[in-house]
Amino acid sequence: VFNAIFGAIIYPLAKLQKGKFKTFLGLTSLHSIASEAFGLFIGSISPSSDVALALFPPIIVLNIIFDGKNISEENTPPLLRWVAKIGLIRWGFEGLALNEFEGLEFNTSGPRRGPVARTGEEALARFGLNGKSVGDVIGAQTKIIAGCWLLSYLGLALTRQKYEVMKLPLAD
Repeated sequence: VFNAIFGAIIYPLAKLQKGKFKTFLGLTSLHSIASEAFGLFIGSISPSSDVALALFPPIIVLNIIFDGKNISEENTPPLLRWVAKIGLIRWGFEGLALNEFEGLEFNTSGPRRGPVARTGEEALARFGLNGKSVGDVIGAQTKIIAGCWLLSYLGLALTRQKYEVMKLPLAD
């Protein structure tokens, strides 16, 4: 709900394309669910909340570094290529970029320096997103959600965390 409220406020303020608001809300909501699922997974395998909170910063840094924009997939060491495929930041960025730039036309008149993209598709190609679709992003994030939920269940089942037993209050 908060994600939708935030999106409804931000969308017109950022002057994003009209007619793509529903897809924008769907993508941001899906990204929010994927992030929550990932947090659930980390929490399920951690022995305490302190450990879970300590794991988040390095995981987020890895997501940022290996999102495909900072280090290209070709230059990523073979043992770490899987990080880009499950990166929450990557899929969130790609989905929102594809949604906004597909079908967009830029005004290229006037003095410009350097190469100018005339269409949104040209701009997407410069980011290496040509040939990708919003459907690819939805599929990837759905797989991340399902995988995190499954691993969360296994994490909770295998760690068998113990909790305080509730007792009746003592009568005074």
